[in-house]
Amino acid sequence: MKKREFKLHPAIVLFILTIIVMVISSVGSILNLETTYYNVNPVTGELETQVVMINNLFNRTGLQYLVSNMLNNFTSFAPLGSLIVGLMGVGVAYKSGFLNSFFKIVTKDKPKKLFTFIVVLLGVISSMFFEAGYVVLLPVAAILFMNLGRHPSIGVSAAFAGISFGYGANIIVNGVDNTLLTYTQNATKILDQNYHVSMTGNLIFMIFASFAISYLGMIITEKYVVPKLGKYNFEEEEDIDLEAEVTKKEKKGVGVAILFTIIVCLVLGYCIIPGLPFSGLFLDLKQNSYVAQLFGEGSYFRQGSVLIISALMGFAGLVYGIRVRTIKNNRDLMNSMSYYLKGFASLLILIFFAAQFCLIFKETNIGVFIVVSLSELLEGMQLNGIVLIILTFIIVAISTIFVPTLSTKWAIMSPVLVPMFMQSSFTPEFSQAVFRAADSATKGVTPLFTYFVILLGFLQIYNSKRRDVITLTDGMGLMLPYSVAFSILWLLIVLAFYIVGLPLGFNTGVML
Repeated sequence: MKKREFKLHPAIVLFILTIIVMVISSVGSILNLETTYYNVNPVTGELETQVVMINNLFNRTGLQYLVSNMLNNFTSFAPLGSLIVGLMGVGVAYKSGFLNSFFKIVTKDKPKKLFTFIVVLLGVISSMFFEAGYVVLLPVAAILFMNLGRHPSIGVSAAFAGISFGYGANIIVNGVDNTLLTYTQNATKILDQNYHVSMTGNLIFMIFASFAISYLGMIITEKYVVPKLGKYNFEEEEDIDLEAEVTKKEKKGVGVAILFTIIVCLVLGYCIIPGLPFSGLFLDLKQNSYVAQLFGEGSYFRQGSVLIISALMGFAGLVYGIRVRTIKNNRDLMNSMSYYLKGFASLLILIFFAAQFCLIFKETNIGVFIVVSLSELLEGMQLNGIVLIILTFIIVAISTIFVPTLSTKWAIMSPVLVPMFMQSSFTPEFSQAVFRAADSATKGVTPLFTYFVILLGFLQIYNSKRRDVITLTDGMGLMLPYSVAFSILWLLIVLAFYIVGLPLGFNTGVML
């Protein structure tokens, strides 16, 4: 008799990791571990010292904090609300039949690899919509791959890889550029008060990386993920009929739904155009640059991106459902909206424990302490040229495992990296490009990344062996080949721009 393999549920693993983190924080506090880093005053350009100490949570005060904040940690955990809102719209688009009919039309007689490439590319592009990609694109990619007769978790993996490992790339200037620009400009003042960092300083670099990442993502998905996941048991998915042809009525329904959705998109587009009558509804008009107005912290478009995209999906599904009579009344609509949420209980448990782990780790300051220590290590090496590029890439990639948040890391590292690169005759924009490449290389393999739990949840939903648990290591194992391959590719892209001397953006190069 074959011995059954014992697997720990990821929620249990996250709970154990939370306790371990608290114990480590106690040890760090006893040893009085502390370090300092510098912030640049945006007005004076002067360096201001910040002290980082390990916050002990394995004591009376720490345990009181844990108990009193468990509920708040859970309810304020970013993926929770975004996931619920995102799945409502996807549920309507799916249960109405819109997505199945649409995908059957667009995928007919086309190679499957093409859609793998498209999913990864959409993942890269969707990073501009912040968390919307994780909660909307992942389930939509799963539905697409089911209509291709493939395992839906392949689509989930490809989409997650594109969003996470392609986070530093895109085809337009977006919120990442706006976030990085502020810190880069401030750090530049340490050596040069007059240097102006361009918002489009990484645009050519980003566009090139977007397509390179997408192509490599397709290869990794087809060569590794597809064989690993194998075939899917479609008997469990009653709404997918691979043999059925799209009827004329369904084709007309798809056409009408797309037409009406385009009209709504035009109206929404008007709301993000400044200077026109009654326009700018979703913009933060207090900001000077349009990128900041659209993607800045105070942008209504940024804050409502999940709701907007989910509503568009739901609207398309509703129009289609009314046209083909799959949605006959408000009860059908409500049932469609709740479709994905019916099996949500296990994912809620997972999110609860992930919230405790991520936020307790953040509260201990262990991650920030590691990032600051690595920055000090790099600064003390006095490097230049290609060695500086490679070691910076490695240190930032390691730092991302402990602090996945891009803005937190760049706030700490920019006062170190930007002057170091400028002293080696590199432009500030190039230091920023190296950072964003390295930040993307390991983001998708760390359980400290708040949206990693969403990957685990969807993998479990589409797990054809329902009795088997998708573990933390299962999710990391699927993402590891992407991380290794993308790390190499990102580094090669950075080195290629340096060696060849390609422009990073408009009127911006690698060298000063």
